[in-house]
Amino acid sequence: MGTVRFIHCADLHLDTPFRGLSQVDEARGKALNAATFQSLANIVDAAIRNEVDFVVIAGDVYDSADRSVSAQFRFKRAIQCLTDRGIDVFIACGNHDPLNGWSATIEWPKHVHTFAGDRVDIRQVTRNGNPIATLYGISYEKEATRENLAARFPQPETDLPSIAVLHANVGGDTAHLPYAPTTVEELASKGYDYWALGHVHTHRILRAGAPAIVYPGCSQSRHPNETGAKGCCLVTLNEAYPPDIRFIATDIVRYDQTVLDISDCDSQDAVRQAIVGECHAIIRRSEGRHIVVRITLTGRTGLHRELTRSGSLDALLQVVREDLEGEQPWAWVERLIPDTRGSYSLEEQRGREDFVGDLVSAYDTLLDPNSGLLQERSAELEAVLSSWQGYRFLKDPISGETITQEEMAALADQARRMTLDQLVEDI
Repeated sequence: MGTVRFIHCADLHLDTPFRGLSQVDEARGKALNAATFQSLANIVDAAIRNEVDFVVIAGDVYDSADRSVSAQFRFKRAIQCLTDRGIDVFIACGNHDPLNGWSATIEWPKHVHTFAGDRVDIRQVTRNGNPIATLYGISYEKEATRENLAARFPQPETDLPSIAVLHANVGGDTAHLPYAPTTVEELASKGYDYWALGHVHTHRILRAGAPAIVYPGCSQSRHPNETGAKGCCLVTLNEAYPPDIRFIATDIVRYDQTVLDISDCDSQDAVRQAIVGECHAIIRRSEGRHIVVRITLTGRTGLHRELTRSGSLDALLQVVREDLEGEQPWAWVERLIPDTRGSYSLEEQRGREDFVGDLVSAYDTLLDPNSGLLQERSAELEAVLSSWQGYRFLKDPISGETITQEEMAALADQARRMTLDQLVEDI
């Protein structure tokens, strides 16, 4: 087996709306709207620069089955740059871009191959007329595919490097819908050299070799929970060496969530400067990307009551955004989350022999996992919420839970903090 080099990408979600950014100015809004297409351009550039043999897209080229005609033509224009250079493109459709949503009126370049949905499709890649690799892939015919599609994959038919392409939830990842569920063990048993996966938006190497099983992650973050670098994988297969899998960042706008301790800040102006300084630090480590950041303010501070007063953080957020205007790369603070505490010591309040001490003791018992009280409160809350007409929208689509024990504990801790902030300041 000779050397084969290819780009593995997935979850481009072209033309996707960015969440929680309705207040951005016009210039940043344009950058966000163009980000998924620019990340695609970066993938194309990486493929050409590294002289790959082909490109694999493991599902979700678009964000929905009702993709715009504009998005489809812009995608065609981008991959035309690859096919004009003889670089084949192989696409396995996923849950966001099933086969039944692709336009039959757009003529795709001849070097673009979309895997069938009714069977595992087998395609060969050639170089100078000689076969160099075999690809096996299957597309989603419709959006919600809960069948284990991996079970359909046959053993490789040749000694050529074999790459399997599938959009699937491997290992029961609870952060993603259970489409085409399978396991690492099942994939490993099939005998392929490389599994090119899609669906999970975080880059993960589930297995490094024999076979390599890889999620490249999405090419561009779309909301604050998709933090860190996003991109594609440059893969080199050679029988004499383990698979060489190199991550290439292709994102234009990078999301970050950070916690900022403001215990040492003695004024709101000091808090403002700390936030701006944190944004600059994030920009410096973001490799030239624009950033969207969500900042949680923590620490014990005498400013706690002032910062948690209605409208205070919104005003501070606006000032910070103004401070960051005109910078390149730019930073946008999406949200400031208050998680500060009063400057009192919780241990001191716990030792008091009065109502405050009794209250702290009661909260300690409530938060003790062995007491079972949080489970009781969860059941009571569930009974109240179940009569609400919007109850079904509260349920997690994967776990089926309305509120987790972790969320209950966080609510109880917040209630303790809010109560003590009032009592300790007023007594």
